[in-house]
This record gives sequence, C-alpha cells and structure tokens, in this order.
Amino acid sequence: MLKNLFALVLLAGSALLLWWLYLAPESGPAASTPPVSREQAWYPQRDWESAPSAALNLSAFAFRDRNRNGVMDGGDLPMAGVAFLLERPAGDLRAQRSNINGYANFSVRLRGDDEDITQAGEPYHFEVMPPPGWQVTTGNSRQAATFSALQGSPAGMVTDTPPAVVGLAPDLTISGVVPAGASGWQLQGPVGDPVALASGAFRVAVQAGHWQLLDGQGRFVREVQVSEAPVRLAALSTSPLPAPLPQQVQLDFEEPLRRAVIDKLPRGYRGLGFDYLLAVDNQHYQGPGYVNLLMGGRGVGYNSSGYPVTVTHAQPGEVFDFEGGWFAVAWPAAEGEELALEGWRQGQRLYHDSLPLSHLGPVWVQADFRGIDELRLSTRHYWQFVTDNLQFRRTRPP
Repeated sequence: MLKNLFALVLLAGSALLLWWLYLAPESGPAASTPPVSREQAWYPQRDWESAPSAALNLSAFAFRDRNRNGVMDGGDLPMAGVAFLLERPAGDLRAQRSNINGYANFSVRLRGDDEDITQAGEPYHFEVMPPPGWQVTTGNSRQAATFSALQGSPAGMVTDTPPAVVGLAPDLTISGVVPAGASGWQLQGPVGDPVALASGAFRVAVQAGHWQLLDGQGRFVREVQVSEAPVRLAALSTSPLPAPLPQQVQLDFEEPLRRAVIDKLPRGYRGLGFDYLLAVDNQHYQGPGYVNLLMGGRGVGYNSSGYPVTVTHAQPGEVFDFEGGWFAVAWPAAEGEELALEGWRQGQRLYHDSLPLSHLGPVWVQADFRGIDELRLSTRHYWQFVTDNLQFRRTRPP
C-alpha cells in the first residue's frame, strides 16, 4: 500500500515538472520580435536581405523613325519583327525579335540556368540587325551593358546602362517601269541634276521631297511627294493622264472601328462600294505587318482571308480616281508577296501594275488610276495585304 502511494506521488511530481518546463506562462522579458498583426500578415514588407531573385525581362526597343531625325518623338511608332542579338561573355549568342509593341525581351537572373543574362561583372552586348534596305538612325547599332549584383532586386543584379531605344528608317527609293520603246525619261528631284531612266524597270535612291517624272520631250508624266518610305510609280504609260476628278476622299480605317476591333466597310462608305476589304485594329491579329504599316490612329485595312478586294462606285454609272495608298504584307512568312493593282472601266482593264510587299514597313503606291469604275487589289499567293490612307477622287463629296 505504501509502495503504491509513493509511486503516485512520484508520478504527480514528474507531471508538475513537465508542466513547469513547457507549459507555464513566461514571466521573463518580452521577446525581441514583435507579434505580427493580421494586417501585416496580409501586406508584408519585403525581406530585402534574404528575398530570392527571379527572372526579369530587359528589353531592347525598336521604332520607326518616321522623320529620320534619330530621336523617338511625336509620330514615331513601334516596329515589330526586328532582330536583336545578345552576345554573352563566353561569346555565344542569343536572339530575340521585337514584338508588336517594339520590345525584344531578354531574360535576366543572377546565376540563372536558362536565362539570357546570368553573370555579374561581365560585359553583354546588344546588337540590332537592320533588315535589308533599312538603316539605324539613332547611331547605336551595338550597345554594351555590365551588371552588378544587388541583393533584393527582382533579378538579383542590375545595370547602369540598359539598352537605349533604336530607331530605324527605310532607304528612300522611287521605282517603276518605263514603257518599252520610251527614251529620254528622267526623274527630277528637289535639288541636283535629273536622273536619266532607260526603258524597263528602275529603282532610284532619292531624298525626301517633291519629285517629277518627265518624258523624252520634257513633258510631265507623274509627280510624287517622297516622305518616309519607298515609292512605287504604278502603271506608267506614254499616254498623258486625264485630269483628276475634283473631290478628294481619304480612307483611313478609323471610323469603321467604333463598334468593334474588326468590321466590314459598308457599301456607300465615303461614296464607294467595297468587297472583301475590312477594317481592323492594328494589334488585333498580332501580325507584324499590321503594326508596321500603321500610319496613324489604330485602324488599318486588309483583304479578308487573303482574297481579292474590289472597290466600285456606290452609284452605278459613275467613275472615280484611285490616287494611291500605303501597302505592306501582314505576315513574315509572306515576305515578298506580290500585290497586283488593276483599274477597270466598263469591263476593260485600263491600268495594271504589281510589286513585292514587305511585313517590315510600308511602300507608297502612286497609282493615278483615272476615271475607273472598278479597282481590284489582290495578292499572288492569297496572303493578306495591309493598307492605310487610301486616296480616291470623286465628282462630288461622299
């Protein structure tokens, strides 16, 4: 009996000791770390000393330098599809193309595995690869950046010299075909001597300004204002052009997009009839050509599903002039696609020309199709062309 009582006392004493060691409330000073409030738990401060790094994009940016002044200023636009190379410290290369907003993104992470930029204290070089027939206007084709480790930064390292914006502009040219048998034709620019042209296809490097095409007798054949992109003088002929109709009409594809990001052009819009010509927001399809053709605003036109476009007068029996427009091809896979332009009247083809298109930028087609009742625009392989600022003339306002 006494032995059992002793065992019970020993067990009770052990339990009391355990309670005192582990469960009794502390009577000493408060802990050095303050308690975390409910609000702090939901909105914590970053622990700058131990926070891990993650991959972050560093972007090179390409833009169309429309006024060719080497500065990204008002009116300049992002350029999609431009190739950038990144030379890494070991000499190997990584490549990216600019997206529809102009950014070529390279990943950065200190001591990363698959990222493009992973080493601190070593030089990296960014180089733009201008497309054929384009030039860099900002004087920074190749740029260097060295990174320093910075604990707490998103990627674990930073640079004092991130890539600056890169401006590009196309070489300015005038092209066309002098009719067979014609001689003595010449191009006269704003300054300098005339450029002699032989019969057949020609492409002449020019500068911005007003240019005239004259025949062998010095008579006026065509004129064009060269601004920011190459020019095509379409359907040249030895016959004099009829006088233009009095009322100019421009189609810029902005107004049709009030309802949605894509819409058909209704018959009667601007006094004309349209078949298979759609208006679309330049960003909608994420195609480089839709972006690089844009001349202002947000809307551009294109041939639905790649099929031929016809434009007629809204009033049967009336005629119109097609003065010209900006053209490109929508997709990189169709680089060099051939655009055909035809002007018809009463079932007879009066004008015809064709030219290659690029997805990288526009060409101005100076058509001067006078007195037609139907305009046909088509591509040889049924890819989508993109167009903006189509210029027409009518006998009366729309």
